Amino acid sequence: MKVIKRTVAIIVVLLIGLKLSPYEYLIKGIKNTYLKGYTSAHLYDREYFDQREIPVILPKKLTVSDSISLSIDDELRGPLERIGTKGVLVLQKDEVVFEEYWDEHDTATISNSFSSAKSVITLLTQIAVQDGYIGSWDDAVTDYIPEYKIPEGATAPTLRHLSTMTAGLQFDENYKNPFNKTAKLYYGDDVVATALAIPPGKFETGTKWEYQSACTQLLTVALSRAIGESVSSFANRELFAKVGFEVPATWHLDRSGGFELGYCCLNAAVRDFAKLGMLVSNHGYVDSNAVIDSVFIAEAQVGFKSPYYGHSFWIYPDVEARNYSFRGLNGQLIIILPDYDMIIMRVGEKAGDRYEGDFRSIGRELIKQAERWNAN
Repeated sequence: MKVIKRTVAIIVVLLIGLKLSPYEYLIKGIKNTYLKGYTSAHLYDREYFDQREIPVILPKKLTVSDSISLSIDDELRGPLERIGTKGVLVLQKDEVVFEEYWDEHDTATISNSFSSAKSVITLLTQIAVQDGYIGSWDDAVTDYIPEYKIPEGATAPTLRHLSTMTAGLQFDENYKNPFNKTAKLYYGDDVVATALAIPPGKFETGTKWEYQSACTQLLTVALSRAIGESVSSFANRELFAKVGFEVPATWHLDRSGGFELGYCCLNAAVRDFAKLGMLVSNHGYVDSNAVIDSVFIAEAQVGFKSPYYGHSFWIYPDVEARNYSFRGLNGQLIIILPDYDMIIMRVGEKAGDRYEGDFRSIGRELIKQAERWNAN
């Protein structure tokens, strides 16, 4: 009993200390992770966040192929199940050729996209360019966020620099250090202020690539300022309705009625995520209607200052199949394989072992499976 009382007292003192410190956001982080049995952000953590609801407007069902039905090999099924895969959907020629769910996840379940949302923010920014809200990808971020301070000697990043992760922000991507600004972006109650407090100047703007979630959050702020509304409402009208989302989605907010965590947390169903892949695979078209400029789609899938990263799309190395993908923490993937006219969507709790740089094994294994299907 004494040990329990002492432990409780220590926890209370720690919480009070955090409340009075600049790290108050860690209280939310502790509640949302450790007190829920997790050690970090997780697939279904939306229930612990304020969210903006995104209702269905014009649902459109996917077509299930009546001539092709694929199956996954044992060498893929084992790894998929060991790392907590919850859903896999494969489209070929815009038809469902494989679909499977695990545990309680099904076609109506929505889950956290994590950084796959970065690709969505880039697509929305391109729509804003097309619609005239934004002049050009090469506009300075300060054109839309004039109060963003640029240190002496540094160059203001453009929107393109933010999308391609070449802005050189004074920011270190770190998911393990709770005192790092990565944690504050996720758990803090003012994501706009946090992002605007991260200036450029780590290296010369536009000269090299470094993955920085703060880049996409700044891009999200600029986008919202340009369109004059929340990115959720703009996304629903200009993107999700057009591809035909069938299940109500949500986006994590920093607080009640607040601002979207644009760099990460769109929550949607597997089939609806796959429709975003279809849009990109079809060069920005839905049926015969252009939603995203095909020239931009072609540009986005090509490495910019890194051979593995374009305009918020990843390019997997060490595989034969040409590919590019939406990619998020713990292996949330929408992989597009142009030569096979195929899209692979996967959601799950883990991404597998690291196999090269920032790349995890599950993406590679899914592409390898596609190569085997194509060979047969």
